[in-house]
Amino acid sequence: MKTDSLLRLAAALAAISLTAPALAERDIRQESVQFPKGKTGVTLKGTITGPQVADYRVRASAGQVMDVVLRWNRTTTYFNILPPGDATALFNGSIYGERYSGALPRDGDYTIRVYLMGDAKSSGHTASYSLDIDLSDRPVSASSGSAPPAKYDASGKIRCSEGNDSLNRECDFRVVRNLSSGSAQIWIGHAPGGRTRVLHFTDRRFTTDDGGAVAARRQNDNWRLGIGNREFYLIPDAVIHGG
Repeated sequence: MKTDSLLRLAAALAAISLTAPALAERDIRQESVQFPKGKTGVTLKGTITGPQVADYRVRASAGQVMDVVLRWNRTTTYFNILPPGDATALFNGSIYGERYSGALPRDGDYTIRVYLMGDAKSSGHTASYSLDIDLSDRPVSASSGSAPPAKYDASGKIRCSEGNDSLNRECDFRVVRNLSSGSAQIWIGHAPGGRTRVLHFTDRRFTTDDGGAVAARRQNDNWRLGIGNREFYLIPDAVIHGG
C-alpha cells in the first residue's frame, strides 16, 4: 500500500514538472480590440512581467491602414504584428521600432503582440505600456518613407527604375530574413522619386506597406517587380534567401 502511494506521488510530481514549463511558455494574455462607436482609434494600457506576452486581436479587411504606436517605461518593450493564420511577423518592433503604419494584405484577425526582451524578460521585470491603435480606410503614401531597420541580415544595392522597366539605376536595400519560413522584409532606400519602399515576401508573393499592387515575374534567379506601373525593381533570390 505504501509503495502504491509513493508511485502515485511520483507520477503526480512528474506531471507537474512536465506541465509547468508548458504553461509558462503559454503565458499569453489575449484581448479582442473594440473601437468606440464612431471612432477609428483606441488607446490600450497594460503591464507585462518577464516572459509574459499580451496579444491584442484586431479584425480588419485587406487594404485598410493600421497605425500602431507603443509607449513604455522600459526600453526593452516591443510589439510585433502577426497576420491572420501566420506566425511570421508582418512587423517586428525589435527591428523596426515602436511605430507601424501600413496597409494590410488580407482579411482576418491581426495580432498585435507586446513582449519584453533581454534582462527585463529573463529577470522578471515588469513593464507598463500604452498602445495606440488606429484602423482606417485612408491611403498611405510611399513617399512618406520608412526608417531603415537597425538590425538586418544583409545590405547592398539592387537594380531599379521609375516610369519604365529599364532598371537603369541602383537603389540601396536592407533585408531581414526569416530562413525557417523562407520569408523576408526588404527595405529599399533612395528608391525612384526619392521614396522609400518596404516589400514583404512570403509564400512566393510580394506585398507592400502602402497597399500598392505588385506585379512579379521570374527572370532567371531573380524576381522582376513592378509596383503601380511606376516603380520597378530586380530582386535576386540571394537577397531573400542569402547565399
